Amino acid sequence: MKINNMIIRNFKFHHNLDFDISEQNFLVYGENGTGKSSIYKALYSNFYYFKDKKIVTNQIDIKEKFIHREFSTENLEVNIELNNNYLNRENNILTNAELLENQTIYFADEKVFQKITQYDFYQVINSELIKHFPLLTELDSIYRTIRTSVNRSSIDEQEKLVIERQEADRLFKEKFQEKIPLDEVNIILKKLDENFEIIFEVKDSDIQFDTKKFISPKIAIKVKDIDDKGDFKNHFNEAKLKLISIAIYFALAKKYETNSDLKLLVLDDFLTSLDMANRKLIIQYILDNFGKYQKIILTHNIQFYNLINRMLNIRHENEKWDIKNIFLFRENNHETALIKESNVNYLYRAKKELKRGEFHSSGNYLRKEFEKIVHEFKQLLEIGKMEKLEDMIGALKSNDIIFAVKPHDLLNQINKRIPNLLGILNSTMDEDKKIDKVRELLEVINNEITQKKCDLSNLKSILIKVDFYKNILFNPSSHSNEEIEIYRKECLNSIELIEELKIVLEKLK
Repeated sequence: MKINNMIIRNFKFHHNLDFDISEQNFLVYGENGTGKSSIYKALYSNFYYFKDKKIVTNQIDIKEKFIHREFSTENLEVNIELNNNYLNRENNILTNAELLENQTIYFADEKVFQKITQYDFYQVINSELIKHFPLLTELDSIYRTIRTSVNRSSIDEQEKLVIERQEADRLFKEKFQEKIPLDEVNIILKKLDENFEIIFEVKDSDIQFDTKKFISPKIAIKVKDIDDKGDFKNHFNEAKLKLISIAIYFALAKKYETNSDLKLLVLDDFLTSLDMANRKLIIQYILDNFGKYQKIILTHNIQFYNLINRMLNIRHENEKWDIKNIFLFRENNHETALIKESNVNYLYRAKKELKRGEFHSSGNYLRKEFEKIVHEFKQLLEIGKMEKLEDMIGALKSNDIIFAVKPHDLLNQINKRIPNLLGILNSTMDEDKKIDKVRELLEVINNEITQKKCDLSNLKSILIKVDFYKNILFNPSSHSNEEIEIYRKECLNSIELIEELKIVLEKLK
């Protein structure tokens, strides 16, 4: 069982969003503010129906908390197709919730991983981790009777309560070792290329009889064989803490997975503060150990998005992933998110509308196609977030951006020819001939890089035209103001311009 389609109506950022997931896994790139986290929260509100008790008991009013503020009088909907089944939410009612029983479902974002190492680990278990791994509630339930008894205990009962508390502490430590897979945590840390191990230090609970207060046990995360002066957070930087959190979460995920019809892992911008080397190891771990899961990864980081794409290429796993972009388009005076489908051709639709004499409609589709192309250039050249289209064009025109692509091009060209190079080096031909063959290969690489530079120079000349046409057809306000005429000539010139951009983009790929 897997997610095939998702429809979101009036949920946080999205007034109307509908997209398919055609493959097993789903990777989405979009800048901050394009509604990725709204997709994550919408999925969470449905799939964590049984896991997050605040949802199932209506302690969280889904409609009140997540309704789109501009459409607050309309219904909130999150409708998900799972093969031939449907998990549909309308406001606070979830239809077919029974589909979620005994399924293996995990969600995590930056906030989840930050919390794991931020507080006393006993608090983390009871405030955060039990939402993801409900069986951990057994740990806190060990002290439930004692908590109740302390409130109404008399002096004569105090000695008995102390003995019960001591027995509870013993049982808690035993259950903690059983429920928290420490060995697996350290194995994961090793796979992430870390040379340290962690341990958990459990401090017993206590009872303050004068105030009739039960003091819960405390659990400290410590680095094995290192004196951390009482706070391991002072020993590690933010990146190391993040790796520990990830190792703990994934170790728990593997321990509590079930042989279920649905295995789902959803991750939203979860690797901030980590360098690309760490990110590569974590993605490699996910691909190696969550192969049977439907994986949904949302990110605003272009470099991370491109890294995943390159890794999928190397592993020959592209066919298992539906890879898309989310970007904004202004429609009917509202910011609307579009998820770019590989089979959607806005340029074709623009031409069709132009033939019908529908200039405004044609211009609307041209704007969408142009936004798609701009985002593809940003990914290819790994340009950071730009607040405005003008800044985006300026960045693409700059020499710094144009030539920043050269190292990546060189590495990509070399990587493609590694099999040829190995074939030459391992052949039986004499050394002089090997040297000649290697030189020929390097010449081919050099020619291709030179061609890339020519393509990029051509891109600059095309972008000079874009500066003009963006104020006519590529400006969203030109589509909402009926007083602005859009003539056939401008549409035809814009179509020609977009086709030129697409040719350059394909060459750069």
